[in-house]
Amino acid sequence: MSEAGRRTEIMEAVERLLARGGVNAVTMRAVATEADVSLRLVQYYGSTKDELLGATLDRLADKSIRRWQARADRQGPALGVIGAFLDEALPTDRASRDLHRVGVSLEGLAITHPDVAGRAYRTHLRGLADHLADVLDAQGVPAARRLACEVMAIAHGVGTLLMADQLTEPEARSLLADYLDRLRPRLSTEDRAD
Repeated sequence: MSEAGRRTEIMEAVERLLARGGVNAVTMRAVATEADVSLRLVQYYGSTKDELLGATLDRLADKSIRRWQARADRQGPALGVIGAFLDEALPTDRASRDLHRVGVSLEGLAITHPDVAGRAYRTHLRGLADHLADVLDAQGVPAARRLACEVMAIAHGVGTLLMADQLTEPEARSLLADYLDRLRPRLSTEDRAD
């Protein structure tokens, strides 16, 4: 197997461990077992748990941002872009629930241990906010960066309530639809596009 393939295999093992058991489930030995490789090989790709978590988050962040960028490019006016972002962030299937669980785990790590993994998580959030703000700004939306952060906060909160069984999926979708309805008047460019 190529070096890139082996690295991918190890990062995917970290992702699976994070999705199943959070940050505490990730140990060098657990990654080796999950990837079915030697501990020495895992240590070659990351000498510490934080390095592995940071590299895995960088990989997930790139994948998440690329997926969101591809979807945002197809959404048209600002309200549609925001709706697509909220829909993309809602944990409604196994893959999106796993991603949300990983994000929450790494968020906690970023707050309590602002080192390698914490920096990677902050970089991920900044990348998402920057892209969303750029898309909104290009459409003339005032205070685009602030709105991007607001939308991210709504997405994270609703996603977490859904994951914690405090909302059903229909309730979460209804809450987000209500938010979009309240947001419509703020988006003057959207009003002109309708």
